[in-house]
Amino acid sequence: MTMKHFTRKLGMWAAVIIVGALTVLTATAQTSGGIAGQIKGVDGKPLAKAQVEFTRTDVPGTYQIKTNKDGKYGYYTLPTGTYNVAVEVPGQKKPVTIGQRVRANMGEVVTLNADLQKMEEQSNAGMPPPPPGMTPEQAAAYQKALKDKEAANQKLGKLNTLLAQNKQFVDAKQYDQAIAVMEQATALDATHDVLFANLAEDYSDAKQYDKAADAYQKAIALAPNNASYVTNLGTVLNKEGKTADANAAFAKAVAMDPTQAKVAMYNAAVMQLNAGNIDGASATLDKLLVIDPNNADALYYKAICLLSKATADPKTGSLIAPPEAVTDLQKSLQIAPNGPNAATAKATLASLAPSK
Repeated sequence: MTMKHFTRKLGMWAAVIIVGALTVLTATAQTSGGIAGQIKGVDGKPLAKAQVEFTRTDVPGTYQIKTNKDGKYGYYTLPTGTYNVAVEVPGQKKPVTIGQRVRANMGEVVTLNADLQKMEEQSNAGMPPPPPGMTPEQAAAYQKALKDKEAANQKLGKLNTLLAQNKQFVDAKQYDQAIAVMEQATALDATHDVLFANLAEDYSDAKQYDKAADAYQKAIALAPNNASYVTNLGTVLNKEGKTADANAAFAKAVAMDPTQAKVAMYNAAVMQLNAGNIDGASATLDKLLVIDPNNADALYYKAICLLSKATADPKTGSLIAPPEAVTDLQKSLQIAPNGPNAATAKATLASLAPSK
């Protein structure tokens, strides 16, 4: 291998750094509970193969499942929150509500049974009358509360429809349409942080990073303790070219929630690599690998950092690869043999093999 050929190799690794380092992580968290029970139809028999719908009342979100042949159902991975529960009944134009503001707590399963025959017998046409014994003022307040609740439910229904449309557009990579739908949602209700977070993701997908940052700022204003939003803000600020602001956001996220440290460190290393700061990226990746030694992406990029500073044998011109670089590449392949960097890692290792 000649010195001229060695220079091409370094150019290839530099290209790998610039292109490969563009991937960043998005912070997420998962908690879940469950709602389960049995539903009997208007004939008093188990209602089989009926669709049960769980609609969140605290933030937008809808989930569905069907009953089995015995009328039993169970959704055990609902995000923690409160739900209105309804079932679709043959012959009915609208789903029948069987539970309101049912709380799904983390690690718990709430039992919610329903007998539609008894519910039909007890139902009255129109809005239910005030309970007996109320004064005219109390009755008026009661009716107003019912109307306000109905209006809130209608708004939530519209939001859920918009969210469903948004998902369809995002899945089809039609980001302009997805953005338009989420802008409608935030105009309809500007009190839910999750709506602005979704809008921010859509702006980011459309490479409108300045608008994505603004939307994340609004989500953070509504949920100031959500470190994931701050981490994601740092990501779009980095893409916008505002490195200092991005680093500040990552540092803030780590201070708010130490579990964000891995994501923040990785994203900081990505920014340093894209800026050509190989020494800074290498130092950041060293810190990350101390707390997350099996991070395949970090190992891969650490190896690339080392290879960018490789030297050539003055007599043969052969590339002298630091042993740590080879070890890191091999370990990254052991951890993620089919990962996003696996093919490049294999090709790089092959190029470092002694020539015959």
